Formats: sequence, structure tokens, C-alpha cells
Amino acid sequence: MEFNFKKTPLKIISKALDTVSEQPVDMDFILPDYCPDIEKILRCKMSPKIYNRNISGGQLQVDGTTVVTVLYVTSQNKIRACEQNLPFSGTFQVSDSPENSVIETWAKPEYVNCRALSPRRLAVHGAFSLYGKVLCKSETELCSPNETENLECKTKNIKAATVTALCQDIFSAGDEISISNKPPIEVIIDSNVKANITDYRIIPDKLMVNGELNVKLLYLSDVEKGELHQIDYIIPFSQVVDCTGLTEDLTVSPELNLLSYDVRLKSDLLAETPVADVDAKLSITVFGYNSMEVPIITDAYSTEFVTDINSEIISTTSDIEIIKDTFMQKEEISLEGTNISSIIDLSNEYCTLSPIISEDGLILNSKLNICILGNDSENNPVYLERTIEFPKPLNFEKPFNNVEKFNSSIVSISYRIGDNNNLELRIEVRYSLTLTNIEKNSAIVKAFADEDNKIQKDNCALTLYFAEKGESLWDIAKEYNTKQQSIYDENSLEQDILDSAKMLLIPTV
Repeated sequence: MEFNFKKTPLKIISKALDTVSEQPVDMDFILPDYCPDIEKILRCKMSPKIYNRNISGGQLQVDGTTVVTVLYVTSQNKIRACEQNLPFSGTFQVSDSPENSVIETWAKPEYVNCRALSPRRLAVHGAFSLYGKVLCKSETELCSPNETENLECKTKNIKAATVTALCQDIFSAGDEISISNKPPIEVIIDSNVKANITDYRIIPDKLMVNGELNVKLLYLSDVEKGELHQIDYIIPFSQVVDCTGLTEDLTVSPELNLLSYDVRLKSDLLAETPVADVDAKLSITVFGYNSMEVPIITDAYSTEFVTDINSEIISTTSDIEIIKDTFMQKEEISLEGTNISSIIDLSNEYCTLSPIISEDGLILNSKLNICILGNDSENNPVYLERTIEFPKPLNFEKPFNNVEKFNSSIVSISYRIGDNNNLELRIEVRYSLTLTNIEKNSAIVKAFADEDNKIQKDNCALTLYFAEKGESLWDIAKEYNTKQQSIYDENSLEQDILDSAKMLLIPTV
């Protein structure tokens, strides 16, 4: 006979897909007519952009374009740039076809090599990693005692997080960049756009999100003179995300992903000079968690029949906390042997985060690249890249044993060339962490009574038992096939573990 347990439903995030594939990038192209000849290549930058993604026929299809920007020097010792686009498409097999799922995709450049086959012909070879995730809500069940069953159960209360809300919205944000206090834009040499959430507000079944696009442009104001200028611009945006089940009492984690962006010059008949038009495609994924206390069965037996139990190790998530903050980091880069006398532009393309939990707390190992465009003492353009790695220890009041999600970005970099030919940097890093505690417990999931194997009982009503300090009344009751509560009542006890040695009366049931 199988005993029936109560089933407590627990909604969790499951992964129908979590994979990555390498996408090759191979180009051989000729410069457009408006680009002057190449004398020397300074830099080759690869920017994969995702324009479309959808699930159909058990497959995740991701389409986009890889933008390759080549920064070079002309025979007149001027800096110019050319750009080439290469479409890409990635297909991933999804294990299930889940309903109400969310898609997370992003691309990370791995390497790119560029060489000039002639003053007007370029060959580019590289690769980037295309990541694909499909997440959905699924339901599991935790077993708890059923009072109608004649089964003794040892229980333990655990905290478990259940996913109440999961939703996603894809939208566009952008604006025109008008320059009033800087020279006008004639040609855009390079662009970089980053996005982040500044704040959000929860109302029933909706999340009101405010954020900003951080736009950085390197441009020519006078092509003939080759005058380079920079501009940093912030474009605010807001979006209302419909999210069924979202309430103010939930722990909410909104995640913003910049899928793609375009920056182009726009001629306005009413404007004296061209303006830059920024158009970004963004994805917001919202996770809403609710914490509850659930009893699980850790041991069980029947007082009448020999009992067979099946147990499993169950893993539950508790103590979810979302941390969003920034910190300042001072670093130095040696310019020895580079002959850089002045800096035209200093930028950052990537910042990766590797959180490590140790006995001393949480350490964020950050890794980022610094891209430096400058001039040497003879006013010749020079370009170099440096990689910086540094640990950042963080302390929290509550200990955590798992980092569920994490990301980081560079807010700003200020610099100064020191007297010792070092580049002194002040880097502001923004990070976001979802910290949790993962608890593993052995829990009973099934119990069977062998009705053909009845437990033989003694004829006496009470048994004397000398118990040692630290013994468990549960273990004693199980050994004598009686009820734990009966031992409590007979001996006027209230706790399972004995704090001293004593004689016990064990009743027969």
C-alpha cells in the first residue's frame, strides 16, 4: 500500500535551452569610393548586433549583423574609418516547446584579425560567441504529511522561493543628438552605446522602468583638417512592462539587454548642421519571486507494517537578494615603449565579471580592456590596447552560497598621464548581482506499507528505556514502532533531543 502525501506546488525557472555557438566572421571587401586609401591599420573592431529572435518548430532562430569597423591612417597622416556589415544567423534546437517562455540572447566578440591586401582592399577574419537561453516557469512538488494517513512523519520546515511572475518585453529607445557646445559632426568615426536601468516601480501586473542609453561618439568635425572630437551623451527612456502576477511584495529582478543599436547622421533641413540619430533595440526580462515556508518529510515509518521509503535530494532556493551598485577602481597602465605623448580617445569595449564565494565573503574578479587612441611625439596616430584585471571584495550582512545572475559595465573612465610615463585611471564599475542560498535536503517522496508483513508487538503496555544524553525521541520511537507524541506525553517532554540522560517510559501502540 502506498501512502498519500500532500503535494505543495513550487514554481521554478527551468531551462529549455542554455547553449553557445561560435560564429565565424570572414570578409574580403574593397573600400567605398568616399574612403581614402589605407596607409596603416590602427584598429579593427567587431560588433555583433541581434535584430530578430524567435522560437518556431522546436528551434530558436537568432538573426543579426556583424559590424566590422576598421580605424586606419591615410597617406596624409589623418585618421579615418570604414565599416562593413555581414549578416549572420544562428539556429539552436530547443529541448521542449515551452509556452510563456522568455528568450535571452547575446553575443561576445572572441577575436578579430584585419590586414590590408592593398591600399583599398581589406581581409577580415574573426569569430564571436552567440549565446542562447530559453527560460520558462515549470512546476515541481514538495511532499508534506497527510493527517488522514496512519504514518509517522518527521518533518522539517524549509524556505523556498517560488516564481510568481516571468515576463519579457522588447522595445526601441533612442533620440537625436544635437551638439551645441562642440564642433559639428561631419563624419562619425566610431560609436558605442550602453544601456542600464536607473530605477523601476511596481504596480499590480506591471513594471514601470526608467533607464538611460549612454552614447559615446568619436567623430570628425572637419574632414580636410582631420579634427577629431568626442561626445558623451545620455538619452533617457521609460517603458511599461506588462507582467501578470507582479505585485509589490515580490522580490523583483528586471534584467536589461541591449540587442542592437544604430547611430547614423541625419540631415535636418531646419538644422544648421547634421545631427546623430540613435536607435537602440532593448529587451527587458522580469523575474518575480515569492518566498514561502514549506514542510518536507525527512523520515517516515508505520507503527503497524514494515515500511519502505524512497527519498530524493531536493534543491530549493531561498534568501533571494538583488544587489545593484557601483564602485571606483584606481589602476595604472604603463606607457613605456609606446611613445604616446597625448591621448585622443580612451574607451572600453567589454567588462566581464567572475564572482567567487569564499569563506571570507564574495569577491568580484573584474576583467576589462582599455582602448587607447593617441598621438606620439611627432603627432603620428598611435593605437594600443591593454587588459586590466582586479578583484573587488564585497561584504553582506547575510551570507550567501550562490550567485544566480551577474553582469557589469563601465560607467566612466577618467585618466591622467603621470610623470613616470604611466596612465593613471579612475574606473567606475556598475554591477548587478542576484544572490541566493541553495539548500539541499534529503526528503521522502514515496512511502509503502507491506500489509503482508505486520509488525509484531509486545504484550506489555510500557517499556522502560534508559536514554543517553543527546538521543533523539524520534529514533527511539521508530525503533520501538510507537508514536513520538506518545513518548512526549508519557514522559512530559517537549523537545526531540534529550539534554540529559534519563529513564523513559515507552508506550506500546
